[in-house]
Amino acid sequence: MASQKRTEPEPTVQMIGTLPPWKGIPAYCKEIFQGIDQQLESFKFTGWTDLYPASLYPGGEPKTDEEPVEADNIERELSWYNPLSWISVGLDSDVELIHAQWWSYPLAIPYVSIFTLGKLRGKTVLVTVHNVEPHEQNALTRFLNDLVYRFADEYVVHSEANKSQFSRTKGVDPDDIHVIAHPTIGPEPEGLTNADGLERLGLDTSLNTILFFGNIREYKGLESLIRMTDSLNEDRAVDLIVAGKCWDDWTDYQELIDARGLDDRVHRYQGFIPEDQLEAFFAAADVVALPYEHFDAQSGVAGLANHFGTVSVGYDVGGLAEQVDLVAADRTEFEQLLRTALFAEVEKREVTDDSVAKHVDLYDRLLDGGSS
Repeated sequence: MASQKRTEPEPTVQMIGTLPPWKGIPAYCKEIFQGIDQQLESFKFTGWTDLYPASLYPGGEPKTDEEPVEADNIERELSWYNPLSWISVGLDSDVELIHAQWWSYPLAIPYVSIFTLGKLRGKTVLVTVHNVEPHEQNALTRFLNDLVYRFADEYVVHSEANKSQFSRTKGVDPDDIHVIAHPTIGPEPEGLTNADGLERLGLDTSLNTILFFGNIREYKGLESLIRMTDSLNEDRAVDLIVAGKCWDDWTDYQELIDARGLDDRVHRYQGFIPEDQLEAFFAAADVVALPYEHFDAQSGVAGLANHFGTVSVGYDVGGLAEQVDLVAADRTEFEQLLRTALFAEVEKREVTDDSVAKHVDLYDRLLDGGSS
């Protein structure tokens, strides 16, 4: 990645999103912002003083204990309850290109307000679509999702599958949709071995393990994975590591674990996993399972698996097929591929991270007045 900034005068690009300690997509925003900031002179990040009320965040407290990311070109002025903050950002005369990260329906009205005012100022609005459809779908969330799309000029999605879906379902010209894959996100690997990872988690170093990582939500298929773990144990001992915050009622999962007699096979690590502990979980796993039943984006978990070199299995939904190592057509094949990853050699996919370069190139084209 180039690290020398351009020095010639250029229009200001403004990225809107979240950075630590806010939840949402802070790791993604941090990676993209810091990479682009090394190459663009006139670039700034606008974040939030108050993202949205905790009552609208099903994962609980919307903040972590992480230290805030600080830089001279990071502004935190937006607030979900303060329209004056939206107006200030929308009317910012220094900005010619607004690049907004879109992932959460409670932000729809602030975003639409910013976009409307920005376009009245002659600004171009670029939106990165992290989920073509909202995870929790109902009439309101779909309406707010589509409302944001109608006020944008150009769009970034993370895979060709997402582009096809977005164009087909939203009626957007494919020429206005740009594919930039999810960046590689994660701390510099320490080089932990499988035994190192298991030991750090306090587990038996001889275990064969599946990892389910990230927020636990109904569409992610954990119930199905628990059943597959039970079936795999009929042949050879297999353990399941579940790490992340449960957005559902864990009682249902625990009852299934108890009914299947898997108490000593399922190891739960509840809550937010700090960055300095990530590698231990992925090193401890023989395979990362992503049994997502529906999905309209690319996966940060699959990206972490690639970053740390752990084999992954997923269905062909959203952009997962472009990220995981093994793609299953159905549950039977998913279980077979888990068995393969656990007990045989699987070639790990090679990952090329050109997301920053593609963002800079796209900015140049949009600021020059075109998208092709």
